[in-house]
Amino acid sequence: MKTKQILFGILVILIFLLPWFNTDLQNNYSIPKVSQEDITFFEINPCKISIVQFMTSNVESIYQNHFYFRANDKSSMKCFGRITGVTVIQGDELQTQFFISVGTNPLINLVLQGLFWILILSLVPKSKNSLSNYKFKNISIFLVSYLFTYSVYAESRYYEASLYEFNFASLRSYFLIFLAFLLISKNLIDIYHLRSENIINFVPFIYLFTFIFSGFNYSFFAALFVYLGLISFFNGESKSKFNFIYISLSIWWLINSNGSFYFNVGKLRGFTSSVYEFNANFSWIIFIYFLLLGIYKFYSENRQRFKLELFSKNLSLTAIMMMLTGIMSSNSPIINFYNYYFLGLQRYGEEKNTPFAFSEDVYELKISWRGIFPSSETVGEFYGLVLLILLFWIFKSNKIRTIDYIGVIAASLGLYFSDNRTAIVLVFIFSLIYIYLILFKNLFNPKFMLFLIAIVSIGLLIFLLNDNSYKFISNSIISQSFVFQYDSIYSSYLRLLNSGQETGSLFSSVFGFFSMIAFFLNRSEMWGLFFARYNPTFMELLFGSGPMNFGQLYGEVVINNPESFLLPHSSILSLILFIGIIPLILLTVMFVYILILNKKNYEFVLLSMYIITNILKNDSINYFVVFVFYCLLYLLFKNNSKKTIFR
Repeated sequence: MKTKQILFGILVILIFLLPWFNTDLQNNYSIPKVSQEDITFFEINPCKISIVQFMTSNVESIYQNHFYFRANDKSSMKCFGRITGVTVIQGDELQTQFFISVGTNPLINLVLQGLFWILILSLVPKSKNSLSNYKFKNISIFLVSYLFTYSVYAESRYYEASLYEFNFASLRSYFLIFLAFLLISKNLIDIYHLRSENIINFVPFIYLFTFIFSGFNYSFFAALFVYLGLISFFNGESKSKFNFIYISLSIWWLINSNGSFYFNVGKLRGFTSSVYEFNANFSWIIFIYFLLLGIYKFYSENRQRFKLELFSKNLSLTAIMMMLTGIMSSNSPIINFYNYYFLGLQRYGEEKNTPFAFSEDVYELKISWRGIFPSSETVGEFYGLVLLILLFWIFKSNKIRTIDYIGVIAASLGLYFSDNRTAIVLVFIFSLIYIYLILFKNLFNPKFMLFLIAIVSIGLLIFLLNDNSYKFISNSIISQSFVFQYDSIYSSYLRLLNSGQETGSLFSSVFGFFSMIAFFLNRSEMWGLFFARYNPTFMELLFGSGPMNFGQLYGEVVINNPESFLLPHSSILSLILFIGIIPLILLTVMFVYILILNKKNYEFVLLSMYIITNILKNDSINYFVVFVFYCLLYLLFKNNSKKTIFR
């Protein structure tokens, strides 16, 4: 056993280190230090020296925060791990910033990152009773690889810059990509079969390893769920009602896929389309269908192996490791680069080296700190979830492990650093409610407590909302929408809001209540920006325009440029864009019905309310790992017998 572990360690080290020693052996270069005055050497010798050689000559680049290593996915294969250029920028406070471009070819990334992650997954203990091979295993692996290759074709504009050596009009160009991903998929599936009953307890680590291939708009871990979705489909396990609804919506989405609107995927890379047109829409429709089937099959196959004790321990470990890697990334540029590459991050880690920082412009305003995660708000949600689940576990087990203490400290710090005030308030309130329900329920009449809370809430609203203030608050979204209106160009939804205000319709009243929520959540500007852009037809309003597609929203209507690129900052608005109002209402009714059925399952109800409140004000479900984690949490904590897994 020790020999295997030693060999495994050596293999990981080789994969981690060797590519970054790649250098031009034909010449012996004298590598100077970079300086603001002279970077001539790097201009005339691109793709000659390795990143390790650069660090040897510029030791301060390892720890000084004005150095930034950036992956250059447009490099050729021979340039992998080599410095392709250095850019000097005069930064804030007269501090010179150096951006060091490091060659990282997409095809090498596909193999190198994929094999590294397979080695990481092999650390999960093997199952005592491994799954036998599925009947349709090989054809499903083939189709997973084909879907990945098809996604490259469908979003060819996104890949043209990085895969510049490929002829996107020739089928031969895709064969190498297909073979590389087939190799990765086959090994991933084999790892899963050997460790299936344990992997469900290690799901929290997907917040640490987000598994996004550098240079690709695709997630490594998605291949597993798509594979399971295909198996479920071939076995006839998918629900007929779900199939009917999804296929009906898909036909509409494809018929409606007119035009071509491009979208800069940015920090949503791996779980959003880079272009709105027929092939891309078709690709993402298929992907989401099999992803949903796969998540459910993963849950149904492994729910009996779910161990709350191990799951909560891994939540604590994930919170601790995310905190540590975030701090290391923010204090070492080279660690930031390696974390981005080997953890498969959607965005480089936080570069502010102190998570305790406050704004100098606005007195006592905490600056949000996101660590290695692409969004500070979303990572704050995660830390809040860790605190709630650990609270539930401690009450269930009547004990506190050492890892629980450390996990609570790490999650509390992470939540504070993220400055997600909504999550902080919710964790505090729900913790008090849970303690009351478990310890003091018999001391107070629950109906009286609910009545008292309702009276206080109504009284507070009446005090805050007189006629003038309510009129102002209920118009906050539409007022902000007009700020972003360009010239006399109106989005169709803005015209609808205008006409509703003039006629005083029921629609206008409902939207006024929605606007009040936006005001109290500090979302008036962001949601106003969404509606200034949102330009649906009537059918698009009802049934959406296709999953994971922002291209039409951001490309169809010209607006006044905001100060920065802003996402809708509401997963609910994203769902309206993707699937429309009618399916969203059906999902809401189903969700409320399940909550009522599980009203005695306090942990499930509190976690559900925590998540739904956060996704109302944040883009959480637009991140692949968050979407998967929330789906699995919902399935695991919901219990058809109306009992909780905690007691």
